[in-house]
Amino acid sequence: MEDRSQARKEPLFTRNFVLCTVTSFCFTIVFFMFYTGMSSYSSDVLGAGSTVSGLVASIFIAGDLVARLAIGRGIGSIGPRRISLVCMALGTVMTLLYFVSDTVASICIVRFFHGMTYGAAASAINTMVAEGLPMSRRGEGLGYFMLSYSFASAVGPFVCMYLQNSGTYDDIFMIGVAASAVATVTSAMLKESKGPAPVRERKGIHVSDYIERSSLVMSVVAFVMFFSYSGVLTFIAPYGKEIGLTGYATVFFVVLSVGTLICRLFLGKIYDLRGENVALVPSLVLYIAGMFMLGTVVSGAEMLVSAFFIGIMIAMLSSVAQAVIIRRAPKERYGVAVSTYNVFVDLSYAIGPVVNGFVIGAVGYGGNYVLMAFIGVAGLVLYLLLHGIPVHRHPESENTG
Repeated sequence: MEDRSQARKEPLFTRNFVLCTVTSFCFTIVFFMFYTGMSSYSSDVLGAGSTVSGLVASIFIAGDLVARLAIGRGIGSIGPRRISLVCMALGTVMTLLYFVSDTVASICIVRFFHGMTYGAAASAINTMVAEGLPMSRRGEGLGYFMLSYSFASAVGPFVCMYLQNSGTYDDIFMIGVAASAVATVTSAMLKESKGPAPVRERKGIHVSDYIERSSLVMSVVAFVMFFSYSGVLTFIAPYGKEIGLTGYATVFFVVLSVGTLICRLFLGKIYDLRGENVALVPSLVLYIAGMFMLGTVVSGAEMLVSAFFIGIMIAMLSSVAQAVIIRRAPKERYGVAVSTYNVFVDLSYAIGPVVNGFVIGAVGYGGNYVLMAFIGVAGLVLYLLLHGIPVHRHPESENTG
């Protein structure tokens, strides 16, 4: 009891933690503002068709993936602070280039390299946070840190849509420049963590340089769940219009963000106190219920309840999966472990909307969300078989962090 009490006194809100959280909020709000507005910008300003507009929006993810794969190997040797500072400075330059990119080709080039700066900076910041948190409070700490993502995911699209309705895309870009500049300043104020021990360089290219094996199970589960969710992120607006609930669809992500906020403020401690099964299984079940409700929705209230349930899963899975990944990975592989998880999540957001769009063409929006609920069931089964049940039977084998 005394050891647990002492562990609870280990600080979470250190100088680096606060600065990392501010940095994460700034570059994440840029991502959501630009991702939300880029399709409309491409069609309204550049005269692109819907297919090309989708490409302009999604090519950012391609750059993000390339950077995460490339940088995971070098975070330990280069240092997360240095990577974050350089990438945020370059990201600020990229946001300035949006003002002078007046063709589809030029905007695609800018978007790709902007995505690279985002992916590398995000991997570096996430690694620094994970390394700095005390093991006994890692789930709680990651929950608080991920609030930066929750707030950015609510504020970014709202600001973008508000300014977009006035046709002031330059204002969106200017806010992006300002937020990127702030992230650069806060990155400069970080103190480099001691970090893991240097890894001996090996000649040649090895899969293990980019993928951490111990992270694969939780990364695959996250891929399946966020693949299922990506259709909500992409198609909730036209779905709301089709069923006559446009007003409720507009505030859908506000309610979803409330769910993530409540989860990260009050439920993040469950992992530290009771383990990942108690934390994750109920939230995955709530998500499945929420997706079934969304696919068969008959009222606005039901749509908003589904948003709340989905938000709880997003927050819990993000926090707990990363905590488990860091716990299982060797210390010198933290950077690669975090990068592995992020790559799988990014892949889900890159592939998911395409598959969801194809399914919607065959069975409609409601039918697609019901099918995605079954995909959520598959994710829950995968988690139980590959991680949940083995951990329940042999909990001592997991205490490797």
